[in-house]
Amino acid sequence: MLSLPMGYPILMKERPMPGGVALARRQLRALATNEVLVRISRAAICGTDLHIIGWNAWAAKSYKPPFALGHEFSGIVIDRGNEVHDMKPGDKVAAETHLPCGHCSQCAADRGHTCLNLRVFSRLDCGAFAEYAIVPSELLRVLPADLHHKYACLMEPLGIGVRAVRESQARSGQLLVVGCGPIGLLAIAAAKATGTTHIIATDLSHQRLQLAQSVGADTLIDSSADDANERLMRLNPSDGGVDAAIDTSGNQAGIASALAAIRPGGTLLLAGLPNGNIGLDLSRHVILREIAVRGIYGRHLRTTWQDTIDLLPALIPALDRIVTHEFPLHEYEAAFDIATSGQAGKVQFVINHD
Repeated sequence: MLSLPMGYPILMKERPMPGGVALARRQLRALATNEVLVRISRAAICGTDLHIIGWNAWAAKSYKPPFALGHEFSGIVIDRGNEVHDMKPGDKVAAETHLPCGHCSQCAADRGHTCLNLRVFSRLDCGAFAEYAIVPSELLRVLPADLHHKYACLMEPLGIGVRAVRESQARSGQLLVVGCGPIGLLAIAAAKATGTTHIIATDLSHQRLQLAQSVGADTLIDSSADDANERLMRLNPSDGGVDAAIDTSGNQAGIASALAAIRPGGTLLLAGLPNGNIGLDLSRHVILREIAVRGIYGRHLRTTWQDTIDLLPALIPALDRIVTHEFPLHEYEAAFDIATSGQAGKVQFVINHD
C-alpha cells in the first residue's frame, strides 16, 4: 500500500447548502479484496456535480453530506485487492459510475444500468476530485495505454452521447440536439462520427453554439431568439419534422420545443436531468403523433463502453474542442464558476501528470 502519512487532498461536499464545498485531506486505508487504488490523472465536472454544488431539490433529496465529490475521471492503477485479476498496476482506467447488484430482474435482462438495487459512484464516497481514489474493481474499465488522459477522462459522459445517438436511429435523417453543454456537444460529435446526415443544435449561449458547429452541427438555432420555435417547426417540413431529438437541457421549454419539432413516429431521448416536475402536452405531441419518449440513464454496461472506444479515432479532434478549460484541483471555485457560466464546454481538473 502506498504510504501518505499526511494524507491526500480531496474535494468534499461538507454542508447541505448551496456551495458547502471544501478541500480536505483523507488518509489512505487498506484495500478490500475487490478494490483498486487509482492515482487520479484527470477528473471532469459533470452536471450532477453542479446539481450537488447548487444543492437543488433533487440533490437535497438524494444526498447527505459530508461526502466526496467527483465521478468522471481517468487514472493509473497503483494497487489492487487480492481478488482483482482483470487489471494490474500501471493500467490506465476510467470508471463506469453505475454499480449493479447482478441478481435482480433488471440485471438478468441485461439492464444493469437500471438495476433495482443500483449503487452509483457519487454516493459511494469514493471521490474523483482527489489525488487518489479507492474504487470497487467492478466499476473500472481498462483503456488503451496510448489514450491521453484528456480523452480518457471523457469516456463516461461520452458514453451517454454515443448511446443516445445510437438509440435515436437518426443516422440517415435529421437529429435535433437541445442543449449544447458537455453532453450535448459529445452527442453532436458522436452523431457526426457515426454519419448522421443533418444535425441541428439549439442553445441559449452563442459560445456553445459555436462549439457545437465546430464539432459537427450543421444548423444552429439560438433558443432565446423570437423566431426559435418557428425555425424549429420549419425543420424538414416534407416529413413533418426531424427524425429524432436528444434533449440534454433538462429544461421544460427545451423539452417541449424538441417534442414539437419531431415528425410523427419519431423519437425523443431525454438525457438531461430536470430540477423538478415538468408538464408536456402528451395528447397533442405524443399520443396523436405516436412519438416515442425515452430516458437515457447512463451507458449500457455491456456494449456502450466498447462502442465508445471503437469511435474514439474519429472523435479525437472534436474532444479537443469540447475540453475548453483545465484547472489544478485547488482552483476548484474558479472551475465551478466557469462550469456553471454557460460559456464552457467540458471543464477538467488536471491532478497528476501521468
